[in-house]
Amino acid sequence: MSGWWDLAYRSGAPWDYGSPPDELVELVKSGYLQPCRALDVGCGTGTSVTYLASKGFDAYGLDISKVAIKRALAKARDLKVKCDLRLMNFLDLEAVSKLSMTFDLIMDLGCFHSLSRRERLGYKKSLKIVSRPGSMYLLWCFLRGARWSYGPPGVDRDEAEEKLSKEFRVIEKRHLSTSFRDMLFYIMRRDKDSSNSQEE
Repeated sequence: MSGWWDLAYRSGAPWDYGSPPDELVELVKSGYLQPCRALDVGCGTGTSVTYLASKGFDAYGLDISKVAIKRALAKARDLKVKCDLRLMNFLDLEAVSKLSMTFDLIMDLGCFHSLSRRERLGYKKSLKIVSRPGSMYLLWCFLRGARWSYGPPGVDRDEAEEKLSKEFRVIEKRHLSTSFRDMLFYIMRRDKDSSNSQEE
């Protein structure tokens, strides 16, 4: 799978806009998100990670693509910001566990909606490993069955909250219209520790 993502970044990934998402900038500028330990799952070329680092966050980024991580490291050097960028498959529970830390803020701009339904169960396990009660979780995801037939599988309208509701409470859910496909944006918080609960 990593080879596919490497090829995508080499050929010009259309999702690599070069600027952090407006919703993230809005939450930081308003003070809703204060500097903390933050993780970007599927960080790509590091646009959001370096933005957070520039605002005083202890910023970490993970991506499955070595091409993307190499570019993210170069971007961090060029911008002279300090962040921790790692080549990692977020579905690899053993690798994720070796991070040996939890995060106050976790964000995902394109990982969850690219996974199969089975892979999303593994994603949920990794998300529990890197979060704790009180952790904030920002999720952007394309809707399934929108105007375009190509691109990531996307999610059903209530799929994210249904899959994550045992641990994460939805604080805000927005519908975003883009030139490609309609999206959902979530602000969630992990309100309870269900590490001993059984997976469905």
